[in-house]
Amino acid sequence: MYLPKHFEDADPGHLLEVMRSYNFATLISNIEGVPFATHLPVLVREESQGLFIDAHVAAANPHWKAFAQESRVLVIFHGPHAYVSPTSYRSANRVPTWNYVVVHATGRVRIVESRADKLAILGRLIDFHDPDFAPRFAAFEEDMRNALLAAIVGLEIKVERLEGKFKLNQHRLADDRPELQREYEAGDENHRAIAGWMKRLGHWK
Repeated sequence: MYLPKHFEDADPGHLLEVMRSYNFATLISNIEGVPFATHLPVLVREESQGLFIDAHVAAANPHWKAFAQESRVLVIFHGPHAYVSPTSYRSANRVPTWNYVVVHATGRVRIVESRADKLAILGRLIDFHDPDFAPRFAAFEEDMRNALLAAIVGLEIKVERLEGKFKLNQHRLADDRPELQREYEAGDENHRAIAGWMKRLGHWK
């Protein structure tokens, strides 16, 4: 992605926080030279061998079949974002823009087809998203569980590169931001999240 230096954040803690907080991600690769995207919940996992992303797709989804030919994939984690109106600035010579936080993870995907490994992926996803459901899932009849497992393909992505873009008005003068700060802090969830990152990273007092 286009990543000016003043918007780059390479802090692993910041990147992992975004990946875990906004883990409904977009998985992208090429199928016969044409970009193909799948939107799916994922789970980031730190191991001694590196950083991994767990997920699964429907067996009917053709995306996973292409990984045998091209295993390199991009996973996009879309963090908070908010519109910036020129009326929010003190200066008159401003134009509309957008503030946002996004993390790109590039890596190699491994297809997970064994029953035990798919169960492990599902277990981790359930524990993260809905731990109260875990006992009910464990109590499923064996035929039902087998049918569910047959309908999905597990994915394990070994992350090779992380890029974080935190476009948070760093390039604007400090005295050009107070109105925008007040607007964001009084706004919706996305606005407040952007305001929080701006404060944490020292762009606002």
